[in-house]
Amino acid sequence: MRIAIVTLPFHTNYGGVLQAYALRRVLMEMGHEVSVLALRHGMPLPVWWKAPAVYARRFFVRLLRGAGAPEVFRELRYRKELPVVSSHVGRFVDEQISPEVINSYRDIREGQYDAFVVGSDQVWRPRYFGRIEDAFLEFTTGWDVLRMSYAASFGTSELEYSPAQLASCSALLGKFDAVSVREEDAVGICRDWFGFGNAVHVLDPVMILGRDVYSEIASRVPCSGAGGKLLSYILDNDFQKEHVVRFVANAGGMEVHDASVRPYDRRIPVSERVVPPLEHWLACLRDAAFVVTDSFHACVLCILFHKPFIAVGNRARGMARLKSLMEMCNLGQRLVHGIDPGDDCRFFLDGPCWDDVDRRVLALRRVSLDFLCGALEK
Repeated sequence: MRIAIVTLPFHTNYGGVLQAYALRRVLMEMGHEVSVLALRHGMPLPVWWKAPAVYARRFFVRLLRGAGAPEVFRELRYRKELPVVSSHVGRFVDEQISPEVINSYRDIREGQYDAFVVGSDQVWRPRYFGRIEDAFLEFTTGWDVLRMSYAASFGTSELEYSPAQLASCSALLGKFDAVSVREEDAVGICRDWFGFGNAVHVLDPVMILGRDVYSEIASRVPCSGAGGKLLSYILDNDFQKEHVVRFVANAGGMEVHDASVRPYDRRIPVSERVVPPLEHWLACLRDAAFVVTDSFHACVLCILFHKPFIAVGNRARGMARLKSLMEMCNLGQRLVHGIDPGDDCRFFLDGPCWDDVDRRVLALRRVSLDFLCGALEK
């Protein structure tokens, strides 16, 4: 079967790249011909007839609010900087995913694919996807194709759709042949808000593949510099997260290795914002003695690599996904918003019972593969 995957733009996000790689690989191992669709520019320019008004409005807002206001020509700067900061990650995308680059989903023609799979990651979160109706396959309207989602995520338990978006996307979701979501909360969202009562809770595709796959990728980096250290991988830094890192490092007598990246921090020269290769990130997680992170996919890799870790809540990027991951692996106590000053951190430093975690992941892996196989046989 010829399958097209509709997912988020790749940008510099390690987890976003890895989930697309994993889903494509799983589907290919099932014997399908798989393409991952990628829009040529992840941040489209305003349409020409709206551009003057858009830029003028941003200019005046910036005059009133100062540096905290939206940048006037942010799309142009983004397009200029992205090829530089994503050069290493982009190499992995080109070599291991080989996406089908398109200007618009309207470029896809009827008969080009037999099936469309939406997912994974926060592909159903309007603020991340763009024109959200495309994430519900509006461009396939009237086509005789199989429509399904795999581990699609809303990112949060609070619905972020306008009434018009909810109405149009509900109608589109009703045309899907099979729906699976990444968070338990999303099953209820599909039922209660979108009127789709048969959504299935499945694993993020990164967790379907075994640890050996990621160890092999990481083996291209023999020494990451994180060996025996506390690895700090923070997407959105703040004082609370810095405190957790310092506190745990002191409690465990560990040196800190910071693998955090700041690709869009304009206070830093572009040449110093280049994101290290994905292989290096995996090697850091492989080698670390302990991990503190606010990244969903870093937590996923910690579970697969059996690394003791703390997940620090990241409300801006969505708490539902972290909560769901921790609950299904019985690791809920490792999701924190801070550290009690009187805590000696022994619970965190000792690590969980990995045999129990592995049993849970294996059971969910079977459910996830059964969903994929069943959906693609319809």
